[in-house]
Amino acid sequence: MAIKCTVTTDLQAKDTNGYSGIQKHVEHDEKINHTNKDIVFSETQFNQYNESQQTREAIDKWNDEHFRDYVEEHDKHQRAKGHAERQYGSVKNYLKRKKKATAVLTIGNMAVQSALMKQFCPVTSYQKEKLPDGTTHLVFKLKDQQGQPIPDNIAVAKQFYGCFNRALIHATANNVGWKPNKTHQQRINVGDYLHRGRYATNNDEMGISHIHYELATFGMTRGGKKRAAHVTNSLNQALVSLHQAVTGKTVSGRAAIKWYRTNMDQFALKCLEDELHQTYQVPENKKILDFERKTEDDKTLQTGLSMEQLKAQHQEIADHQKAVNALQGQANNLNSQNHDIQVQVERVTKNLKAIYEATTGHQAVDKDGSDLSPLEMANGITGAVKSAQEGQQQAEQDANAAKAQQKAAEEQQKQQEQQLAQQRQQLQTLQNQLKDANDQLKERKQQRIKAAQQEIDQNDLTYSDDQSITVNEDNVAEMEQELDSWRQEQRADWEKDKQNHQDELDNLNQEITTARTKKAELLSTNQQLTTQNQQLQATNKTVQNQIDGYKNQLINTIVENDPTHKVEQPLLQPNEVAQEIQTDTGRQQHFRQTLKYLMDTATKSLQKIKNKATEFIKQVTKTLTTPSTKESNQPISNLHSAQLDTNSIRPSKHPFDHHKERQLENDPIIKLKKAILLANSQQLQQADKQIKNSITKQIDDDYQF
Repeated sequence: MAIKCTVTTDLQAKDTNGYSGIQKHVEHDEKINHTNKDIVFSETQFNQYNESQQTREAIDKWNDEHFRDYVEEHDKHQRAKGHAERQYGSVKNYLKRKKKATAVLTIGNMAVQSALMKQFCPVTSYQKEKLPDGTTHLVFKLKDQQGQPIPDNIAVAKQFYGCFNRALIHATANNVGWKPNKTHQQRINVGDYLHRGRYATNNDEMGISHIHYELATFGMTRGGKKRAAHVTNSLNQALVSLHQAVTGKTVSGRAAIKWYRTNMDQFALKCLEDELHQTYQVPENKKILDFERKTEDDKTLQTGLSMEQLKAQHQEIADHQKAVNALQGQANNLNSQNHDIQVQVERVTKNLKAIYEATTGHQAVDKDGSDLSPLEMANGITGAVKSAQEGQQQAEQDANAAKAQQKAAEEQQKQQEQQLAQQRQQLQTLQNQLKDANDQLKERKQQRIKAAQQEIDQNDLTYSDDQSITVNEDNVAEMEQELDSWRQEQRADWEKDKQNHQDELDNLNQEITTARTKKAELLSTNQQLTTQNQQLQATNKTVQNQIDGYKNQLINTIVENDPTHKVEQPLLQPNEVAQEIQTDTGRQQHFRQTLKYLMDTATKSLQKIKNKATEFIKQVTKTLTTPSTKESNQPISNLHSAQLDTNSIRPSKHPFDHHKERQLENDPIIKLKKAILLANSQQLQQADKQIKNSITKQIDDDYQF
C-alpha cells in the first residue's frame, strides 16, 4: 500500500537580503547556536550545497539579460527629463533595494520519512528518538557506543538521503517546464521566470529532507493608463507571467501561486518516486508514494510548520486532551451514582406497590390508568385497613409500617435527590472548568495573534505585493514562524551592518595614512612638475616659433599662387578692412589666422592651379586626338600583330580591381600619355605649338605691370 505523502512549496519575498540572510540558518554549523534545537549534526554530512562564485555570477548574468534594456531605457528617460540623480546606473543598483525571493521545498513529513526508512533500510541502521509530545522519529545510528563511526550505516544513510537530494535538486532545476503544445509553440522553462541560484539541502533536521534555494524572478506588469507594462522582479508578477505563458490566461497573484504549487508539488513527489524506484530496484508497477494535499481543516495534518511550532502544537493538543479525559471521567462517575439512586427509588416504589395491591386487591393505578404516587398508595392501604373488620390491628400495623417505610423511602429519595443535585452541581462545575480551559486556550491564541499583529504593524511588514498582513486564528502559527525568521534575519543584518561600519572605519584610517604618504609624494611630484613646466614652456616657445615658421611658409605659398586672396570679413576684428595677402597689412591679417585656415587656403590656391593644369592637359590631349586632314584617310601602320599567343598567358598575382582600372582610365595624365603614343606628326606639331603659346602667355602675364 502506498504511503500518503504531502509536498509543500513555500515561496517568500521578504527583504533585500534574500538567500544571504538565511545562509547561517541552512549551513548548520555546529559551532553556531541555532534556534532550531532539533538538528542531528551527525547527519549534516549528507547535506548538499551550491554556493559557488560561478553560481552567483550566473544569477548576475541572468538578471542583466532580463533587466538591462529596462534599466537603460529608464536612465535615458530620466536624463531627458533632467533627473540624472534618479538613474539606476546598472542592473545591480536597480535590484539592490528590491525584495529578493527564496523558497523551501519539503517532500513529506516525519511519519513519511520514518515509514520509508523502515521499508528500505536495515533495522540495525536506525534508532528511535522520542520527541516532547510523546511521538517518535527515526534517525540513523551512525556511531557505536564507543563513539566510533559505523561504515555500513553511513553507507545506508548516504544512499537513502541521496534519493532526497537528487529529487529536491531535480525538482527545482531551471530546465524543468512544459513541452510545446497547442497553447504555447515552444518549450517554457520555470527557470525563464523563477531562476534558481544558490541552494542547500537539509537532511539533518528531525522533520523531513528539504531544500532552501535562491530565486531570481522576472515578470511583466499588467500596465495601465498612467504607465505601460514593464519588467519587474516581483515574485507575484513572475508567477502571473509564468502562468500566462503556459496557459494563455491572466489570473491574480494568489491564483498563480496556487497553480504553481499544485504543479511543482506533484512534480517533486514524482521525482522522489523515480529516485526510490531506481535506487532500490522497486518494480515499476508498485507505487511507493501517493500524493495527498493537506489542508487546515485537520490540525494534525498541517504542514509548513517549524519543528518548534509542531512540537508545541502537539504538546498543547495532548494537555488539552488530558484535561478533557479527566473531566469526562468525573462526569461518568456522577452519572453512575445518579443511576444507583434511581435504582433504589424504583425498588422502594415497587415494594410499596406490591403492598398496596395485596392490601386492597386492586392495581396501583388511578382511573386514567396512570401509576399512583407513593402517598396515594399509602392512603389507599390505610383506607383498606380501616374498612376491614377482621385483622384491623394487623392492618393498622401494616399501614403504620407502610407509612414508616414510605416516609423512610421519601426521606431516602429526598437525600438521593439532594445528592444528585450536588453531583449535577459538581458536573456543572467540571463543565465550567472545561469551558474555562477552552476559553483560556482561545484567550492565549488571541494574545498570540495580538502580539504578532502588533509586531507586524510596528515594523511595517507586508506581503510581497505590498498588501497588509492580517493575523488570524488560521495563520497565527505561520506568522509566528515568519516573525522568528524575520527577527533572525534582522539580527543578522545588524551584525552585518556593524561589521560593514567597522570595515569602513578601518578603510578610512587606512585611507588617511595613505593620504599622508601621498601628500609627501605629491609635494615631491609638485617640485618635479614645476621643473617640467619650465621645460615645457621652453619647448612651447620653440613649438610656437615652428608654427610661426609654418605660417610664413603657407603665406608665401598663397602669395605665390593667389596674391589677391583676402581674409573673410567675419574672421577679422571689428571695423577692420580685408587686404590682399601680397600687402603687409593683408599678410598680418592672414598671420593671425589658424594653421588649418592657412592650410585650407593654400590647398584651394594649389587646387586652382591643378584645375588649370588639368584643363590645359585636356586641351592638349584633345589636340593630339583630333584627326588631321592630311593623314585621316591613311591606314595606321606599325601596329602590333593582332594574333594572340595563348601560351604566353600567365595568371596575375594581383586581383583585378575594376574601380581602380576605371579611375586610371579617366586619369588626365594617362589619357595624355595614350594620346602622345597614338598621335601622328601633324598632331604632335599642333600640340607643341599650343604648349609654346600657353607658356608665352603665362610669361607675359607674370611680367605684366
